[in-house]
Amino acid sequence: MQIFTYSKLNAKVKRVLLSTDFSDNAEYAIEYALMLFGSDQVDYFLLNSYSLVSNIPEMLISLEDILQEQSERGLARTMDRIKKEHQQVSIETLSVYGDTHSTIKKIADDRSVDLVVLGNKGDLLDEAIYGRTASQLVNRVNQPMLVVPQDCKCEVPRKILLATDLNQIEDLSVLDSMLEVARKFKAEVVVLNVARSSENRRVQQAIRRLDFNNHFEGISSSFAVVDNDDIIDGINEYSNGQQADLLVLFPKRYPYFKNLFHKSVTKNILRYSNIPVLVV
Repeated sequence: MQIFTYSKLNAKVKRVLLSTDFSDNAEYAIEYALMLFGSDQVDYFLLNSYSLVSNIPEMLISLEDILQEQSERGLARTMDRIKKEHQQVSIETLSVYGDTHSTIKKIADDRSVDLVVLGNKGDLLDEAIYGRTASQLVNRVNQPMLVVPQDCKCEVPRKILLATDLNQIEDLSVLDSMLEVARKFKAEVVVLNVARSSENRRVQQAIRRLDFNNHFEGISSSFAVVDNDDIIDGINEYSNGQQADLLVLFPKRYPYFKNLFHKSVTKNILRYSNIPVLVV
């Protein structure tokens, strides 16, 4: 597994939930988060959830004990590995009985975390990310989610792709967290809008109305308009062509993405994105 170089990041991110199923991809997502946020002044919560698939009463107690023991052993191994590379890191392990998305929401709220980090492949997370509960997880979790794809060659972010409907950005302060990342790593921000040909004029007018230059002070930024009837295809095609390092989406805030996290669309955007996706 690749070990990332330490770096500090956004001072606003103080508490990070790392959800793991002990798969290679979950381990990779943890390393990516530690690379981004470092081990100073950030509290991490390492969560593994487990649940029973059998409903036979006499089997429940013994099976739950076994699963809990396996979960705790896995967390201990993961903790040992993290401590070897990040000796000063503050991290609490949490072995919790329950289904994945409900547990993530509860722990995220109870611990008042600023960010939830997931690997998008793995035995336990497949259902949460690709199955029926995908829209529930995105819509129910109140915190931003960072989803790290399997086998991605995750790098320090040098180019951030912000996909949004320009007409719907009324308060640019919602971008402050992302811009802090860009400033820290001196990353370029590309504001992307996917529109049909008939909408291009409206998009260009929206760009002229927005005062991005002042808000993006000190950051290299640009605008891109992609002509595509399919939002997901347009985002993925542009992202791959421009070698972006991080994709940022705002489905909870803007009508542009009101259908983005329908389960079939979610499956596509996360399955075919080869870079980390930050959902805020």
